[in-house]
Amino acid sequence: MSKFEFISMFVSIVVAFAMAELLMGWGRLIRAHNEVERPLFFIGWTLWLLLLMSFHYLGIWEYQVVDIHTVGQLMLMLLPPICLVLLTFVLAPDRVRGIRIDLEAHYFSVKNWFFSLSILFFMLSIVADAMLPDFAETWVGRVILPTVIVASIALLIVVKNRTTHIAVMVFNVWYLIIGSIFQNVRGL
Repeated sequence: MSKFEFISMFVSIVVAFAMAELLMGWGRLIRAHNEVERPLFFIGWTLWLLLLMSFHYLGIWEYQVVDIHTVGQLMLMLLPPICLVLLTFVLAPDRVRGIRIDLEAHYFSVKNWFFSLSILFFMLSIVADAMLPDFAETWVGRVILPTVIVASIALLIVVKNRTTHIAVMVFNVWYLIIGSIFQNVRGL
């Protein structure tokens, strides 16, 4: 087993944990569908997270050319997926049997945590990408997608208007779907 295979397996486990937590959150809420109110934000942002996890997981392949030999480099690869795990924990509420769950109220109560962690995820991802040997030539392309997303979600930290939150959520989901159709996976 190569060093890359070993490290990518470790990162894959963390990403898989994030995805499993996201899917378990959906499962818990589907089982409690009679007790769930206003799920729009939960559905939209978890779809966004699922797309983000897919983008991130496929991006791991590029790191096969990086000679990782320090714990700091390993941490740069691990911290973005750890942020994804934390994002899933923040977004999915704890369910108490017999108690109605207002997912929109929950979303607005955790939005600052959710978007701050999202911004941290993108910043850590860009810093980790700086380890790639072609970063000097490809940094513009690697920074445009995250910058657009970060600018839009940073707005949601300070804005409380429901319509603005819906518009930015729809834009971000659409942006990642379009990106997943037209953006080639580097390194594969």
